[in-house]
Amino acid sequence: MAVAIEGAEIVREHEGPYTNQITYRQRCDSCGYVPPKPPITVSCLPHGTVMHGPYHVESFVCPFCGNCQEVKIQG
Repeated sequence: MAVAIEGAEIVREHEGPYTNQITYRQRCDSCGYVPPKPPITVSCLPHGTVMHGPYHVESFVCPFCGNCQEVKIQG
């Protein structure tokens, strides 16, 4: 089960026999802004071997408040 640690809202999750898919939306933790972009899907092998360890990490700049927000999802 995926957990959004910061900067994301999990939309859906699919655990397959060979790969897991996590679909999420970016979210600014500072102001709560959710960009009107389509959800992002990342794939990972069980136990996080394709992601950075057991996590998916990226960052974005919030267009509303200018905060540099990290996205961390534990897969």
